[in-house]
Order: sequence, then structure tokens, then C-alpha cells
Amino acid sequence: MKYLFVTTAAFVLLFFLQSNKSFCQVKFTLIKTDIDSSYIERRPSSWSARIFGVSKSQTFSLSDLNSNLKVSFVPNAKASLGLGVSYGNFALDLGVNISHTKKDTLNQTKSFDFLSTLVTNQHVLGFNFQLHGGFFSSTQIPLVDTPANSFRSDIRTFNLGINYLYNFGYRKFSFNAAFLGAQIQKQSAGAPVVGVFFTYYDLRSNDNLIPTDLHSSFSSYGQISEANLLSSGLLAGYAYTLVLPKSFYISVSLVPGIAFNIGDAKSENYYHIGHPVTVSPKLESLNAVGYGGKKFYAVLSYSIDQNFVNLGNKNQLNYNASKAKFVFGIRIK
Repeated sequence: MKYLFVTTAAFVLLFFLQSNKSFCQVKFTLIKTDIDSSYIERRPSSWSARIFGVSKSQTFSLSDLNSNLKVSFVPNAKASLGLGVSYGNFALDLGVNISHTKKDTLNQTKSFDFLSTLVTNQHVLGFNFQLHGGFFSSTQIPLVDTPANSFRSDIRTFNLGINYLYNFGYRKFSFNAAFLGAQIQKQSAGAPVVGVFFTYYDLRSNDNLIPTDLHSSFSSYGQISEANLLSSGLLAGYAYTLVLPKSFYISVSLVPGIAFNIGDAKSENYYHIGHPVTVSPKLESLNAVGYGGKKFYAVLSYSIDQNFVNLGNKNQLNYNASKAKFVFGIRIK
């Protein structure tokens, strides 16, 4: 993780140092937009009707870098199916839960997931509100292929976050086309993006999160039953859409960042995380494959928001929010 932090810090620093060269041919604007119609078809239709399937999840893990042990916690997340409608840059999807991702009818996670993204030509605003209760716990031990699994119904997490990205190449690159399908990307294009984020993460359990037989392998900093973290920081990265023949495309983005964390955790006693803050890496990624036709469109997308927090004495808390979604839409003139 030390090398990931160094790499992230160097990437963001280099990005800003080179900003005068990188952005000298790009206009910065908050509202007014001038789209290059040879790259983006801004409004192939006013309305569209769509069906979708989606799965959202929130996972976390505790690691001890001294012993190279990691205990991971994964919910029995829900999958949903539904109908939606879009108008211009806005889409409303309503669905019902149809199954859990794990075939376990006895151990089910109680959850509420609201992960939403508002996309305009140059702005991408993401919002997370997640409540989970009940996680499968697995221990990853070096040189052991099969981790031991158990269900912990006493574990509860709450994740609240806001992420903002500015698209500097909005004239030629469209997040809307890649992930919503309301626009059409005609030619391959990419764009640098920068932004900010704010998150609050609360983790609670009735007992120590580390299994009893592993207490000797984790320091007291990693043997926690609670954690409360408030984080904010900067993001900088790049997004690119490759347009393929027959209106198919692949879109990828990698947006690392630097987070400043404050908070506390409970081991035998409560202790403060950082003196006064910790600095840690963060990574966001939005990816999609799809078809952007004149009459129909289809998007299979996956997004993940990864956070890495140093608890002290080479113990780390990593928590992630992710969403996988498939949309098929019919454009209505």
C-alpha cells in the first residue's frame, strides 16, 4: 500500500504541474457548452424508455501488513430489475429486488443502497447513501487457497459520500454517451478530469472484527469493533471512449486521488486515527461497454470507489462501494 500511495501522490502532483500544458487547448466553463457535433450527437431523441438490471454492494477489509493477513467482509447483496425513462440528460429508473448475489437463504444482508450519478456535458456528480447489516467474513492466509467463511449478523456499516468531477474535454468526450446512453459518441475521444470528494463512513459490530484465532497476528490497532471516518480530498485522472464499428464502444476511466482522513476507532479503548489527520490514497473507476444506435442503445457499466485508510502500526481499513448495471433503451422521438 505504501507504493500505491506514492504512485497516487506522484500522479496527482504531476497532473497539476502539467495542467498549463495539458489544458491550454481546452476551455473551462461551468454552464455554457460548445459541443463538437462531429464527435458527439447531443440529442438523438428527447425521450427513451428502458429496462435495467443492477447490483450494488459495499465491502470492507482489515489488513495487517506485518503478517500479510487480511480479513474481508462481503454482504449478500441484492440484485434488482426494473423499468425507467430518460429525458435529455436525466434518467429515472425504478426497480424491485429479485434475488441475492449469494445463494444463501438463511444469511441475508439487510441493506439500503442509493448510488446515483448526475451527468451533464462537463460535470459528473456522484452520490452514495448505503446502509448494510450482516456480512460474510473470510480470512485470506498466505499459501492457503480456500479462505474460511462465516456470517456476522452483528456488523453494520453506513457510507455517505459525494464525488464531483469536471470533464475538461467535454466538447469531444461524453460521459453521458458512455454511461447513460442519452447521447451518442461518434468518434473515439478522451478527456482529463479533476474533482473533489467528501465521505463519511461508520462501521460497528458487537465484537472484535478479527477472528479469535487471529488475534495474535494483528496488532491492537487492527483488532477493532468500531470505526468512524470523515474524509475529503482531490481527484485527478483520465477517461477515454473507444468507438468500435457498428456503433459499439468501450469506455474506461481511472481517477486516483489523495484523501485526508480524521476519525476514531475502538479496540480495547477508543483511539484517534491520525495526528491530526492521515493521508491515504483513493481510487475511482467508471467503465462500460455498450451499443449506441440511432433507435436502440445498451450499456453494461461497472463503477467502483475504493478507499484505503491507515489505522496505525501497518494496519489498514479498506472500504469500497461498487455498482454493476445493464440498461437497454429504445429512443422515442
